[in-house]
Amino acid sequence: MADKATRAPWARGLWALGFVVVALAALVVVPAYFGQRVAEIQTRITEVLEPAARLSSELRLLKARQMARVERYLVSGEEALRLEYNGAIADEEAVLEELRELARQVDELTQDGLSGGEERDCAQDVCAVERFRRLSFASTDWRFLNEFMFNPPPEVTLEPRLDPAHRDEVYELYDEVQLAARELDGAIVSEVDRARLRMEDQLTLQTRLTRVLAGLAFFATLIVGRVAYRYRDLTLDRELRRQEAVRARREVDALLEATGDGVLGIDLGGRCISLNRAGEQLVGFTQGEILGRDVHATLFHTRQDGRPWPREESELIRAITEGRSVESPDDALIWRRRGLPFPARWSLRPMVDGVELRGAVLTFTDMTETLKRQEELRRAVKQREDVVSIVSHDLRNPLGVALAAAELLIDLPLDEEQRQRQAEIIHRSGKRMQRLIEDLLDVSRIEAHALVVRLSREELQPILEEAYELFHDQARSKGVRLELRDPQGDTEARIDADRILQALSNLLDNAVRVTPAGGRITLSARDDGEDVVLSVADTGPGVQSALIDTLFDRFSQTAGTDRGAAGLGLTIVRGVADAHGGEATVSTEEGKGSEFILRVPREGPPRDKPAAEDGSMDGGSHDPA
Repeated sequence: MADKATRAPWARGLWALGFVVVALAALVVVPAYFGQRVAEIQTRITEVLEPAARLSSELRLLKARQMARVERYLVSGEEALRLEYNGAIADEEAVLEELRELARQVDELTQDGLSGGEERDCAQDVCAVERFRRLSFASTDWRFLNEFMFNPPPEVTLEPRLDPAHRDEVYELYDEVQLAARELDGAIVSEVDRARLRMEDQLTLQTRLTRVLAGLAFFATLIVGRVAYRYRDLTLDRELRRQEAVRARREVDALLEATGDGVLGIDLGGRCISLNRAGEQLVGFTQGEILGRDVHATLFHTRQDGRPWPREESELIRAITEGRSVESPDDALIWRRRGLPFPARWSLRPMVDGVELRGAVLTFTDMTETLKRQEELRRAVKQREDVVSIVSHDLRNPLGVALAAAELLIDLPLDEEQRQRQAEIIHRSGKRMQRLIEDLLDVSRIEAHALVVRLSREELQPILEEAYELFHDQARSKGVRLELRDPQGDTEARIDADRILQALSNLLDNAVRVTPAGGRITLSARDDGEDVVLSVADTGPGVQSALIDTLFDRFSQTAGTDRGAAGLGLTIVRGVADAHGGEATVSTEEGKGSEFILRVPREGPPRDKPAAEDGSMDGGSHDPA
C-alpha cells in the first residue's frame, strides 16, 4: 500500500511532466507546421496565381488594343495601322509565353491540392492549361485572319476589309478570343480564391489548435504557456519578415528591369553574376549565358585601336578587388557578343553587404546616338558659322558697291549718263541684297510651314521660256549650252507661276554655276498622269552619294560648289514643291551630272495645304530675277 501511495504521486508527476513536454512540443511543432503551409500557399499565390491573373488581364487588354487597330483599319485602310498591329505582335507573344508557363504551374497546384485543399480532376474542372490552349488556338486563328486581311493573296479581287463576310468573321473570332480569355481569367481567379480560402483555413486551424494547446499548457504551467505564445509570435514575425524581404527583392528586380541602362553584377573575382534586361540587349548575352564569365575577357578584352587589352592592366579589375568607384574614360568601348564594339559610358560602384565587400555593380549605357547627335550639332554649328560668313559677305559686297556709287553721285559733278550708270549700279546692288534677304525670309516661312502659294491654272511652257530667257545669256557667257525642250503631253496645272519660276531659277542658277564650259543644261516638262514634272538636268560633276540625304537642307553645301552661295536655293525648291503638295528629288551620278525633278499635282495641293485662290499675298515677294 505504501508503495502504491508513493508511486501514485510519482506517476502523476511523470504524467504531468510528460504532458508539459508534449504540450511544449506541440506548441513548437503546430505553429511551425502551419506557418510553413501558409508560407507555401502565399508563395504560390504571389509567384504563380497573381502573376497569372495579371498577365491574363494584360493579354485581354493587348487583344482589345489590337482589335481597335483592326477596326480602324477596316474603316480607313491606313498602312500605319498594319505596321502598328505587326509591331504589337511581339508583346502578345511575350505575354502568351509567360502565361503558358504560369497556366501549367496553376494546373500543378490544382493537382497537388495546394490551391484548393483537395485534388481535382481536370476532366471535371477544366484546367487552366486547357483554357489557355483554347485561347491560344482562338488567338492564332484570329491573327491568321487579320494577316489575310492586311496582306491578301494576289488572286483576291476584293479587299478583305471591304468584304462584309470577312468583317463578320473578324468580329466572331475576336469574340471567341475574348471568351477564351475570360474563361482563362475566371479559371485563374477561381484558383486564387481557392488558394486564399485554403490559406485562411490553415490560419484558422492553426489559431484554434494553438489556443487549445495553450489552454492545456496553461493548466500545466503558466511558464510553458507564455513560452508557447512567445514562440508563436516569433514564428509569425519571421514569416512577415520573409514576405517583406521577398517583396523588397521583387521591387529591386522590377527597378533593374525598368531602367534603360545595363546593370551588371560582378563578384570579387571579376566574374559576372547578374545582368538586367537592358544589359542583355546592349551586349547580346542573356543572363544565363554571361553568368560565370570574366567581365574583362567578355566585354573589355580589346582596346580601341584593336590591340588586346591585358587583364592585369585593367583599371576596372583593380577597382573591383580594391572596392573603389571608377568612371569610364571618354573613349570607352564595350564589346558585344558578336565581336562588335559600341561607344559606352560606364560607372563601377562597390557592392557592400554591411561591412563586407561582396563585389561591384557596373552600370553602362550605349553612347552611339548621343555621340551622333553631338557630331550633328557640331556640324550644324559649323554650317551656321560658314553661312553667317557667306551671308555677311554677300550683303557687304553689294552694299559696298552701292555706297561707293552713292558717294560718287554726292561728291562728283557727273554728267547725266554717268549719273544714270551709278544709279543702275545702286539698283542692281539693292536687288542683290533684296534677293538674299527674300531667300532668307522664304526659308523661314518654309520651316514655319507658312509658305503660301497663289494658285491659278497655268500652262508650263511660258514659265519654262521665261526661265530660259533669264539664264540663257549667263550660261552662254560661261560656255554652257542651255536647251529648252518642248513639253511632252498636257502640262497645264493649278500652280503658283511665280513660285514655280522661282524654284526653276534656283535650279538653273545652281546648274550654271556647277556645269563646266562645254557642258549642257536641259530644261523640260512632261505630263505624268495626275502630276506634272519639271526637270533641270546638267552635265556637271554630280553630287556625292554621302550628301544626297542632306542636299535639300538649309545651308547645305556640296563639294565643288561655289562657297559664296548661301545654300538656300534647294531648300526653297523643296519648300515650293511641298507647298504645292508635290516633292523635289534628285538623281545623280558622280562625274556625269545630275537631274533635279520638281513634281507637283496637276490639280493643286491637298485641302490641308495653305493656298490662296484669289491672288492674295503670302507676306513677302518672290521675284525670281
